[in-house]
Amino acid sequence: MELEQDSNLTLPLFILDETLSTRDLAQPDLEISVILSDELLTQLCQNPSADSSIGISIADYELNIINSSFATIAQSEHDAQLTITQGPLLSAVVTTVENLTFVSPQIDMMPTFDLGDETE
Repeated sequence: MELEQDSNLTLPLFILDETLSTRDLAQPDLEISVILSDELLTQLCQNPSADSSIGISIADYELNIINSSFATIAQSEHDAQLTITQGPLLSAVVTTVENLTFVSPQIDMMPTFDLGDETE
């Protein structure tokens, strides 16, 4: 997946429970949408070593409720983080005050930048 500055990154989120490994990836519980600012994209350009990961807390995001069982999440307090592992692979994690955790599948990513060298 190519990540471009000022584009919208949307990732599916699934409740982290014993059914996670059997879930249909086409039917997430939530979706998280994040605008890729210059600062966030710069942070995403890191490539951690094989035995580590990098967590990036995000404050400016939107949660979309897909599964109505989790409709109350939209009104409750929650925190979101993007995680990068070697690859680089990108995933998202959202935790709620009710101690629910939602995770996205890891995706291959490649940040792209506008270097201003387009032909005129």
